[in-house]
Amino acid sequence: MPIKFDTLAYAKKLEEAGLPQQQAEAQSLALRDALAESTVTPGDLLLLKTDVIARIEILRSDMQAQIDALKEHMNTRFNTLYMLTGLSLVLHVVTLVKLFS
Repeated sequence: MPIKFDTLAYAKKLEEAGLPQQQAEAQSLALRDALAESTVTPGDLLLLKTDVIARIEILRSDMQAQIDALKEHMNTRFNTLYMLTGLSLVLHVVTLVKLFS
């Protein structure tokens, strides 16, 4: 939000403090310019907020896609492990049946 700054009143105070009029006016104008440049408006904050929210959404969707891909990869690996475990169990049962029959 822009800061209200009375350059005339500021220059008069500087003159009362002993500065020459020309120097007081130059300092008040320089300070006004510096304050005007360094302020953030509500519109600036709204744009920043919108940009940050959009970036967060992009990151969230990217992360969700990576999580889903990782889940799919893990499911594939576990399915292979389940099949190998089942095959091992069947082979052990067949071996035990042959040993005791």
